[in-house]
Amino acid sequence: MGKASQAKKIKRVQQAGVTRSPGQRRNLGYPALIVAIVVVGALFVFLARESRRSTAAVVPSTEDVWFDAFGVDVCGNYQDQLANVGDGTGPFVILDNGLIKIAPSNDEEAGENATFSRFAESVGIQLGENSFTLPGGTSFTTGSPCPPVEGQPAQNGRVALFVWPPQANENSEPRVVTTGIGEVRFTEDGQIMVLGFVPEGQTPALPPTVAALSDPESNGAPATTVAGGGSSTTVPATTVPATTVPATTVPPSPGG
Repeated sequence: MGKASQAKKIKRVQQAGVTRSPGQRRNLGYPALIVAIVVVGALFVFLARESRRSTAAVVPSTEDVWFDAFGVDVCGNYQDQLANVGDGTGPFVILDNGLIKIAPSNDEEAGENATFSRFAESVGIQLGENSFTLPGGTSFTTGSPCPPVEGQPAQNGRVALFVWPPQANENSEPRVVTTGIGEVRFTEDGQIMVLGFVPEGQTPALPPTVAALSDPESNGAPATTVAGGGSSTTVPATTVPATTVPATTVPPSPGG
């Protein structure tokens, strides 16, 4: 085949691949539609994510009334009931059944302001760096020894806040907070929190107040309030053994 024939054949093939005449504009409608769909979809995802973040930031809101369980564990022993400081009102009130009632009345008490430090203040607990002091004045600091127990080796305690989600059980693993305890937020109705001074690696049992979560309104009056702070005492619970009185036998009366 001559060179001229080859050149003509190549030219015909090239011309056959041209689908538009010179000067004709390419149709950009379809690519633009695809780009628009992608952009709009990304925008919806972003707005949904921001909406979830915004909702999480404002709970508990002024419309919420929550009940969370709480306890103070010192080296495996739960302490007695705490009392409210002052008039027993505010966003955090501890009830007779041991639950925390959380009911913000304004924006300054809701959302990110619903912190553990505000609750601690309402019951007279003083939070420090790696330490806390109960209303009676007893302090616990990370690294100090647990109260001695006869027959058990001495152990040092660690201050931590243990946080369980709602519906937790004894097999549930809590979130363990050792720094910035006061900044921990109340974020759900039915949460469980334990302020603990326990040996490293030890997780407290769920507090006895968990039982009241099934019916939080029962016996839900505010616990006895204390005027001012630091004037109440916390006494470890004691168990009094039951006594058994021997039965007496009365002899039958004559003629009976």
